[in-house]
Amino acid sequence: MTDSKFYDWRYLYLKQAYFNSFLKQFKLPCPPYNSPQYWDAAYKSFGPNDSYEWGDVTMSDVKEYEYFDMEWDAQHSSSYPSKLSNQSTLSAALNIDHQHDDSVEIRTQAQQQQRPILMLGCGNSRMGEEMIEQGGFKGPIMQVDVSRSVVENMRQRCSDLVSIGSMSFVQDDATELSAFRNNMIDACLDKGLMDAIFCAEDYHQLNQIQQTIHRVLRPGGSFVFFSFSRPEFLIPKLMMLDEPSVHIDDFQRRIPWTNIEVQQLPKILLYKMQKANGNASENKQMITRSKTNKKQMKRR
Repeated sequence: MTDSKFYDWRYLYLKQAYFNSFLKQFKLPCPPYNSPQYWDAAYKSFGPNDSYEWGDVTMSDVKEYEYFDMEWDAQHSSSYPSKLSNQSTLSAALNIDHQHDDSVEIRTQAQQQQRPILMLGCGNSRMGEEMIEQGGFKGPIMQVDVSRSVVENMRQRCSDLVSIGSMSFVQDDATELSAFRNNMIDACLDKGLMDAIFCAEDYHQLNQIQQTIHRVLRPGGSFVFFSFSRPEFLIPKLMMLDEPSVHIDDFQRRIPWTNIEVQQLPKILLYKMQKANGNASENKQMITRSKTNKKQMKRR
């Protein structure tokens, strides 16, 4: 990475820090993004062909992308990108390796289909369709939204993909995901729901959603979401670590993930959280990491 890019990132973060300081004094109103009734009413005014992309992120932005690893310090409310950039793909972020479909090993169509991906709070985004049509994902992609209106519109728009079993649509609440069994999903992708709930400052609901996603993911599965919110602010709220009632012994339950990564993309941040595989060595690594975080909590 060139020096000019590094200074560009530093400028952007100084600018964002100033903006955040401004917001502390002048708080802007936020729609009730945490209300299912709000979303159902909002989508009733849209038809099957309408779409909205949170963050203006499309498949072309993340099929292959450049990113900077993020370092953050919740104690001092700061974060910064690494100096060197990396390359990745959305399939790598989700741990869905569909490249093997063209290898010497011959797979049946049924075997290729057994990598279910949950699209959380899908709205009327075209990302799910683009993942199959442009990204090489086999699916099935299970798109979920709390709004009955948008689910019906999306089912109509994507009828061809639904008919061949590459996609399905489910009306469900992200805090419950009652239609999904434990350990049945390979990966979960969210384009804007977590960010919207964070903006609405409903941190209890935010925590409920991540606990539910952890329940439905298979061991080793990944939860990936996009956000404009910086990690030093979002992660403590997501895990509810800054509540006065949180006890040190409760810490590991608050962070159910074995690994958390934050990547700075050109347009937005990508958060990746991985569920433990359940083997002894990985569990030991998670416990060690939790002990380190406990020490950090004691200093707060």
